[in-house]
Amino acid sequence: MIFKPSSVSKLFNECYPMAIGEYQNNTFDDALPTDLGIDKAFQHLEKERLAVLLQILTRTLKKQVLYRCSKVLELGPLVFLDLPTSTLDNIFTQIILLGEREPYGVRGGTLVVMFSPPPTKTSSPIKIGRFPLDPTKVSTYELHLTIQSTSPVKLQFANLWRRLQGKQEKLVVDDKFSLVKKKLYRSSTSSGH
Repeated sequence: MIFKPSSVSKLFNECYPMAIGEYQNNTFDDALPTDLGIDKAFQHLEKERLAVLLQILTRTLKKQVLYRCSKVLELGPLVFLDLPTSTLDNIFTQIILLGEREPYGVRGGTLVVMFSPPPTKTSSPIKIGRFPLDPTKVSTYELHLTIQSTSPVKLQFANLWRRLQGKQEKLVVDDKFSLVKKKLYRSSTSSGH
């Protein structure tokens, strides 16, 4: 009885052949220096790793955090929360920079989100929630992210214009934010004897 290979096994055989049929570059004159090849390989691995991190962060921030913000701030169906792409990219960059040197990397963190009222008001920030960046990892640090809405004058004018057009009002997150890291462990590098 002969079985056809499944698409997964076919793909595996194409990506990881059992034997090398022929070498693509037999001449050593045209070959790249091995240092350059290794550097490119590491750059490729770094890009893949960053792409996975961005997927995790996007899933956490866009889906979970914005939804919870709408619930906690009681925005209702007539107002929606808008997080501009540039602000989102800046937040992602800071999260990756702060989480890189941790034992589990970025995945070992918990994002604690606070929503601060506009600077003109004196009330304290509202806690939105805690969001593990990777639920399968034990958190070794927390990132406290405080976001705020844009200035009320600009926002009120924009929302008035949107209402006149029959559209939903927006609560736009400002590009100014605060991100502070808090470790949840003690470093064992210093011995205090």
